[in-house]
Amino acid sequence: MQPEERLSGQDRPGLPSTHYLDNRIYTDPAIFKRERESIFAKIWKFVCHETELSDRGDFRTLTVAERPLIVVRGQDDQIRTFFNVCVHRGARLLREPAGTLVDDHIQCFYHLWSYNSRGQCTGIAQPKGYQASGLQPDQVHLREVRTETLFGLVFVCLDEETEPLEDFLGPDIVESLRVPFGSADLEVFHFHRAEMTTNWKMFSETNQEGYHELLHVMNRKTSLAQKDYRERRWNSHHNGHLTFDQAVIGYQNLNLGSREAGTLPGMLPNGHVVVDLFPDVMLNCRSTVVRIDSLTPLEPGKTMLECRGLGRKTDTPEERAQRIRQHNQVWGPSGRNLPEDIWAVETQWQNIVTGASRYSIIAREEDWGPMDDATLRSFYDAWGRRIGCHAHDIDAPWPAEVPSDSQP
Repeated sequence: MQPEERLSGQDRPGLPSTHYLDNRIYTDPAIFKRERESIFAKIWKFVCHETELSDRGDFRTLTVAERPLIVVRGQDDQIRTFFNVCVHRGARLLREPAGTLVDDHIQCFYHLWSYNSRGQCTGIAQPKGYQASGLQPDQVHLREVRTETLFGLVFVCLDEETEPLEDFLGPDIVESLRVPFGSADLEVFHFHRAEMTTNWKMFSETNQEGYHELLHVMNRKTSLAQKDYRERRWNSHHNGHLTFDQAVIGYQNLNLGSREAGTLPGMLPNGHVVVDLFPDVMLNCRSTVVRIDSLTPLEPGKTMLECRGLGRKTDTPEERAQRIRQHNQVWGPSGRNLPEDIWAVETQWQNIVTGASRYSIIAREEDWGPMDDATLRSFYDAWGRRIGCHAHDIDAPWPAEVPSDSQP
């Protein structure tokens, strides 16, 4: 870019194509549809923690790529996932977000066909009417979805051809998840949802770049103010996943106390690590408390955020109260950071959806340091390869040679 050039949000930046975004990637309905079918219907999607299904018969309902699903713990203690659809005529089976099956019984409200937690049809109402056709309960069953767990994290995949979960994550990410998920017996103690008026990628970006830490007073004073914080590095991994090196946070700078007591295994006192799973999940541990963010895209400009807080199952009441307090200092609906993140991405959407801003810039280069946009370039490299679209220009022909911003 020449010194005399001036850019507005409407001008195509004179930058490498990897260093800016065509803002129609957020607003275009056709792009949203391709994301649903080529990303969310193909990848392993985190859906819950196994402690949310602690007892036999416990279930959760959700959608992945707009498909309605049931995740349930069976009478054999195995966690399975099924389409939340009656085989008979396609009606929705379970309509509550969570609960416990009574007597291992799922009954369709429409024609009263029944199923169990293994997906087997256990009863057809007025069965004599099917004698002529020969239809029997053992000939029908709920459609099962691939389900795997890792360190208590439950994932589903709609696609039969996708690689197994650990292959999708890769060995580096599996090892990164081991601390603290594989080192401590954790359980969910906090859960809430927030429906945001924004595109899902905008919120996902907030979990992948440190430049926006300038938004948060807390981060400016407790993280960026630490003299060695700039030594921290992002790391790019297989399939677009990311990790952020552990760093020590100065909570005392805001009179938030210390997080040395109750530190989870593998974490430094007052330590902080981040693991981002492509495309939408952030696992964030602040020494004593784990937060999991996951997203459900609803429309190009509407996204459901689910937030979970986790602590040790073995906590005493006093220890759990401490974890809840430390969780709420940063996260939760009334925490310091989450409302600011939502405010930022919703105002971003309000401007971009009007066409007032045509391009966004992701051009920071700091050797994968905390504020490097290499994380976003890595994300959009993985995104583009999956949906067959250039993030810098959705009209550009594909296939083409797309340079990768991944680390060697």
